[in-house]
Amino acid sequence: MKNLKRIIMFSTLAIAISIGESLGSSTASASTAVKPKQQETKAVKEDIVQVLGLSSDEELYNALYDGKTMADIASESGVDLDQAIRLQVAELTAQLNQRFAQGSITWEQYAAQKAELTEIVTRSVHGI
Repeated sequence: MKNLKRIIMFSTLAIAISIGESLGSSTASASTAVKPKQQETKAVKEDIVQVLGLSSDEELYNALYDGKTMADIASESGVDLDQAIRLQVAELTAQLNQRFAQGSITWEQYAAQKAELTEIVTRSVHGI
């Protein structure tokens, strides 16, 4: 069970880092990627490491490796966990927007994945 928890935490970290890096290169605008009734996703200006009150990716990696969840880290730092969740959801939404704009996923896939984002991120942040 502990190995599964670590896998989830490392996956969350990998997603956060890879999305952060991919957003630095180019971000698709939701207004061009999504049907007109969908809202435009704002560009993500914060980094998960900063939001969690940490000084480096390595510090986050080590904390997760030691068995802490992102919720544990936020609590220890006195940080609003909802802000970290919103940031990760925004990052993943931007990635979904880009994938949809590039045609690598269908509208149905986009809508289904976007509908699950908040729940998936919340569970991951809590190590569930």
